[in-house]
Amino acid sequence: MRGWQRTALIVGSCALIVAMVVVWVVVDLGTADGVASVVGASVGVVGLVFALIGGAEQQPSSFRVTRTGKNTVRRGGTSNTGITRTGPGGPVQASATDTGDAEADGDGSGANSGIQLN
Repeated sequence: MRGWQRTALIVGSCALIVAMVVVWVVVDLGTADGVASVVGASVGVVGLVFALIGGAEQQPSSFRVTRTGKNTVRRGGTSNTGITRTGPGGPVQASATDTGDAEADGDGSGANSGIQLN
């Protein structure tokens, strides 16, 4: 969630909290309980519809590397002068240009001077 979506969520949540406190103070707790049930059910339905119509689509991660230096590793290490991303993730937009030399020396060593997505 980014920008205006995050702001709208925070403002909306704060408004709901204030509204609930006002209802609790102004009316009896039985009425407040009923209002809370209706509000909770409404929020649940809105959240379900939002998820079903694809409102929560994941935006691609964007990575860019340019003009990196030389890197050397020995004794089983890993050398990288580009981009490495590990673990699960969504869509990726990545570019690596004019990367430096990545050198690996020794058993189990590895080198990357471009893009490596694991």
